Amino acid sequence: MKKNRIKFLMIEFLLLMLAVFFVWKIFDQNVAETRIAVILPESGDKRWDALINGMKQSAAENNVHMIICNTEEIDGPEVEREFIREQKDNDIDGFIIYPAPGHETENMLKKECGNKPYLLIADSLAVKEGETASPTIQPDHREIGRRLGEQLKKKEQKIGIIADWKMSEAVQAEISGLTEALEGSGSEISWCIYRRKEQNITERMKEETKADALVILDPGVLEEFGEQAEHGKYKGAELYGVGYSLKTVALLDKGNIQGLVVPDGYEIGYKSVKEIAGKTEHKFYKMKGYTTEYQIFSKKDFSMDDDLERFLYSYE
Repeated sequence: MKKNRIKFLMIEFLLLMLAVFFVWKIFDQNVAETRIAVILPESGDKRWDALINGMKQSAAENNVHMIICNTEEIDGPEVEREFIREQKDNDIDGFIIYPAPGHETENMLKKECGNKPYLLIADSLAVKEGETASPTIQPDHREIGRRLGEQLKKKEQKIGIIADWKMSEAVQAEISGLTEALEGSGSEISWCIYRRKEQNITERMKEETKADALVILDPGVLEEFGEQAEHGKYKGAELYGVGYSLKTVALLDKGNIQGLVVPDGYEIGYKSVKEIAGKTEHKFYKMKGYTTEYQIFSKKDFSMDDDLERFLYSYE
């Protein structure tokens, strides 16, 4: 009789454990996803494809629901502020933000994000490294400029630069790296144009002296000029620059672009979601910034078979 009672209690205990296990599984499967708002300028632009692919992969692994804001060009902190306020009303848990140009951006982010964690990502735009309220994930912009300069210094030539926003610390770093690489080479930078909203870059270039090579640090302008290049030159100048898309690589292969640096957007996207997920899951987690990889291509040495595979590996 005593043995039967012990057996009965053991069965009861096992059934209780099974019940607890299944209840835990039910609640575990219904844990709410972390909601992260992503604010990018011109969010539908093709240059974000690799970045967003990286974000999606990381989001799937970290139980994150991404909300990619539908935006046009964000030309200053006032515009970015409105998107932040809209998403705060949407009950999000954190932000991944491509910072708007302007000195007031950092103060605006601190004020508007409040107790919501935010992480900065950057490539052609950035706020000053070391002074941000949150870590930044981006490539080494100075090194990108230096590698472009190494391609250009092989022969003496006059160089024109078409850059993104003048207030961008990233663009300034790229130009500094380019200048360092050209020292003592005989090549020199003749002029630099900083892009402005609704500005006709081609008309603006007519005000400058003729250049033998153009270094284009604005991905959209690089694609535009690359498409219009003839016989390997645009308005008599070879094209070099920073790009992100398959179209840019195809233009390099065709010979319309002579030199190209491609930051690894996939890595930027993947690590940004991983870091913000760590912060939202654990309040005392300290987010880290990262310097990400990039690919360097030269038309002279480019192989569509070998180099395209390297590009796609990071791109997807």
